[in-house]
Amino acid sequence: MARRAIILVPGFGHKEHNQARDRLVRALQNYTTGWRVEQTDDGAGPGNGATGLHATCRCGGATQEIDVYEAYWGDLLPDWSNESPWARFKRGYMLIRYWLTGGVGGWISRREAPPNTAWAMLLAAVVLVLWWIVVGIFVLQAIESGVIAIPESLASVGWVQTAWTTLSGWTGTVLGSVFVVLLLWVWSLGWLERFANISAYTKAYLRDEVFGDDDVGLRAKARRRVLEVLDRAAGITGEGSYDEIYVVGHSLGGAIAADALSESGDVLAHTVLFTWGSALGLLVLQEPMVEVRIATFYTAAPPVQGWIDVVLPWDMMGSQVPVPRCFDDASEPGKRHPPKFPDAVRPRLPRGMHPFEVVRVHEAYYRCEAALLMLVASASTLPRRAAQSVVPAAPPAPKGRPA
Repeated sequence: MARRAIILVPGFGHKEHNQARDRLVRALQNYTTGWRVEQTDDGAGPGNGATGLHATCRCGGATQEIDVYEAYWGDLLPDWSNESPWARFKRGYMLIRYWLTGGVGGWISRREAPPNTAWAMLLAAVVLVLWWIVVGIFVLQAIESGVIAIPESLASVGWVQTAWTTLSGWTGTVLGSVFVVLLLWVWSLGWLERFANISAYTKAYLRDEVFGDDDVGLRAKARRRVLEVLDRAAGITGEGSYDEIYVVGHSLGGAIAADALSESGDVLAHTVLFTWGSALGLLVLQEPMVEVRIATFYTAAPPVQGWIDVVLPWDMMGSQVPVPRCFDDASEPGKRHPPKFPDAVRPRLPRGMHPFEVVRVHEAYYRCEAALLMLVASASTLPRRAAQSVVPAAPPAPKGRPA
């Protein structure tokens, strides 16, 4: 019986180590209809950071021995929760600049409609700036009411007095407007700050930004975390040596997983990549490096055994993995590789959810049976791209007759 390792690369967020792994284990136990999945003490064991599972098909009795790992990288993310209003305003402005100067240029040059994720991230950055403008208005109101006093040295300056009179005249009107009330209400739901942080995390990863005193960037560190777990599961640096390795990347973790696997060499021969709401369709337009990494899956030897892309409807933070262009010098500029992997799986939203739950939809992959069943079933049941039929060439026309 084949032994399988599942390596989960979580999405953004300050989660505890193995928190996402335990969540995936619970999902496999509860959302795999037709299978009985039980946690065992066998397998790799706690010392290697894996949770062992025994899966039995209720129809036919087929079994799978699975060890679930987590390639943890949540501790690498910066904490922006204590940022000052000015720092957040500056970050929002830089995000707008980043997404406009990168993605928009790609959309125009390719004449492609941008994915929903692009609009979501750009909107989040814009609203982040607007939010801190509202905070500034509240500060102005506090100054006007005397809660915060203007230094006498400034109050005596003529142009300062004129500007202050103008500002104080419309501050009350703006604060009472429907726009500010709506903005405050939307922010209170937590959507906008979360979108803004996702946007900022993504930028930090793609640009390999450095945080703290270390001189190694976020992208390099996250990629190494995945490769360390992958090498252990493949038996290169540990006792794993699994027959099948499934790498599951959720959200930004999908981009990290693809980035790491693109340089994993011989391990690809028995590895299948799963991406859940990865937003790679957006990232390709934003940073050319991402498309180059995806293109390696079309030329690598040995090839990866499969790439299953899952995108839920109404997931504003996910987009389909595109077919990359060729980057061989002998290829025509802009020519794309022939499609190699199956089309994206687009299951229905899990029961009990609706499209307006923007953040929850992006997390609903852990409740998506279509995605979870593929992780426990036989590898032979995974989606495959049908081999294209070869049209035989027409026989040459007899001489003397028109072709």
